[in-house]
Amino acid sequence: MKMNSNVFHKFVGMLSYLAAPLILSGCLEDDSVEPTPIAYVSIYGASPDAPDLDVVLDNKLLFNQPLEYTDYTGYLQFYTGNRRLEFSEYNASTVFMDTTFNFQADKAYSVFVTDEVDELTTLIVEDSTSTPAEGKAWIRFVHLSPDAPVVDFLIEGENSTESFTNQSFEEASTFTEVDADTYSMLLTATGNDEELVAVPETDLESERVYTVVVRGYADPPAGNSNALSIQVVRNQ
Repeated sequence: MKMNSNVFHKFVGMLSYLAAPLILSGCLEDDSVEPTPIAYVSIYGASPDAPDLDVVLDNKLLFNQPLEYTDYTGYLQFYTGNRRLEFSEYNASTVFMDTTFNFQADKAYSVFVTDEVDELTTLIVEDSTSTPAEGKAWIRFVHLSPDAPVVDFLIEGENSTESFTNQSFEEASTFTEVDADTYSMLLTATGNDEELVAVPETDLESERVYTVVVRGYADPPAGNSNALSIQVVRNQ
């Protein structure tokens, strides 16, 4: 499985920390020692009104720097089993939410921190661990705008077109295969042609996997500039 090498610099230290048991076990002379099972977990900050966040894993701070709105960690290595994740205000004691999830060996997951801060929650989805065929890319759509309507999302290139329809808040589609190509992207409200967001000329590369995240407010509250927008995240 190819894992994303385009990881935010502030998370690299934690990657090395979590991988340490694997490195050590590989250096042992005793071939009977089993490698430590791990899962691959990415975290994406999608709450449009949350402050910067501390992420705590099993009562230990995961990062030295905050998880900010629209931050994407890339895949981190987690020990498997039931792991408790807490999200609190950066350098403060206010815990906005916590959840426990069972991460399984050799599987990949995306953890989306979503909704408004008073209702903060996580959307955790299992990702693909395969690689698309040569000349192909995989893409999925995740609706993370708390006040946007049900939407349709269209991607259109020279050789292929794909659409994701009737997508509701906190809904993640399955991955769909498309030709590796340059695509224009359009988000509309389901049931009419009202253009909400348009993104021209986005390259989807061969043998890569992408998540399209719709985030922000369709109608931002006073003092909030996080308007509805689209981010294309490369998973691998």
